[in-house]
Amino acid sequence: MRNRSLLFILPFSLAACSSVLDVAPTNSIPAETAISDIFGARSALTGAYNALQSTSYYGQSYLNFTEVVSDNAAKSGTLTTFADADADNLRADNAEVTGMWNAAYDAINRANQLIQKVPGITQASATERDEILGEAHFLRALHYHNLVRLWGGVPLRLEPSDAPADAASITRSTSAEVYTQIRADLDQAEQMITNTDQTRQASLGAAYSLDARVRLYQRDWAGAEAAAATVESMGYDLAEDFDDLFTASGDDTDEDIFRVTFTPAQDNFVGYYYLTRSLGGRYEAAPTTSIIAAFDPASGGVITNYHPTDVRGIKSVARDGSRTYSPKFNTAVGDEDIHVIRFAEVILIRAEALAQLNRLTEAVDEYNRLRVRAGLAADPNTGRTQADVLAAVARERRLELAFEGDRWADLVRTGAATTLMGIPAEKTLFPIPQREIDTAPGITQNPSY
Repeated sequence: MRNRSLLFILPFSLAACSSVLDVAPTNSIPAETAISDIFGARSALTGAYNALQSTSYYGQSYLNFTEVVSDNAAKSGTLTTFADADADNLRADNAEVTGMWNAAYDAINRANQLIQKVPGITQASATERDEILGEAHFLRALHYHNLVRLWGGVPLRLEPSDAPADAASITRSTSAEVYTQIRADLDQAEQMITNTDQTRQASLGAAYSLDARVRLYQRDWAGAEAAAATVESMGYDLAEDFDDLFTASGDDTDEDIFRVTFTPAQDNFVGYYYLTRSLGGRYEAAPTTSIIAAFDPASGGVITNYHPTDVRGIKSVARDGSRTYSPKFNTAVGDEDIHVIRFAEVILIRAEALAQLNRLTEAVDEYNRLRVRAGLAADPNTGRTQADVLAAVARERRLELAFEGDRWADLVRTGAATTLMGIPAEKTLFPIPQREIDTAPGITQNPSY
């Protein structure tokens, strides 16, 4: 196994960098040289996807840290950044928060380089240029949605950042303005992408799936339902066995829509942070009594009483001696692929949108597909109230997507972070990293920080 001492360095080295808004792209070759022909564009596109592998992004923080902020996971190790998250005491100098912000803007900068330079490449076919551009627009939409979910309105950088002076005058855009840009990027992606069968690159299905997610967050119920229905018509299906979605080797399933690829050389720390030390992990985050009780109400949240019949609960919560841990990402090596969006989430998006549209029978039939796959009895689809069905969808989202980085954002968008966890509404957004404000005084801090 590799030396994991880097674990203690990476988040702090990211935070120690100057503002990500005032540095040139993290490429070893100058962008004006790198993207001068189709070969450079292809390499730059690979670099844009590689940005997702950052330890401060899908390589760890975006999954583990955000779950600790929520009611799914609790701090179980020694990192003060996680302790602050668990105590709902985030500060503007939290290294994990800064690292996630930096990683997202680094990824946006890579997408911006492609969007600016690829149209000028003349020796490539229009089809290939459009495919690269469509994927870059998809990636930029994904990054900005990840930012707006956690921070609210953020600075909109739509051109490459090549000079430190670029950052001094930048200001925050509103959440509405960020969402307008996200939708514009997704429109471009849906028009330009023709690939329909990739899962480790953006496909047309990935673009419509992200579109459905974005519309759900905007409370555009009809739009979310329509986008999710479009994805359902594309031939995706649920994996037969829930366990197949999280194999150490990243095996393909019919449920895969968009995943981040990891290898032993380009690894993630997601499982490493959840697994106990005796299983080779660091054990920085552990399941809460709340999620234990959600999977097995009869347990009362006590792990010694935990006997779930839901296969998702068996996969998500386990014991190692006296310790409770999540085996969902079951290797400390970190070479399993990480789902950014999978077909089960699309089903849940459609179910929630249908319920909001008061199409209750359809909504229940939709989410029952996940219950049946999990080995549970289907819920009745008649005699239900809208409130009851919406609560059932929320429950299924929590159980299906546990520890995949969605819980905190779901709590915030539904208001449950306040009503369920008791967190003041003004503290449900993350703090803007202090280094960003120091670099660009026009960026205002979120309330309460």
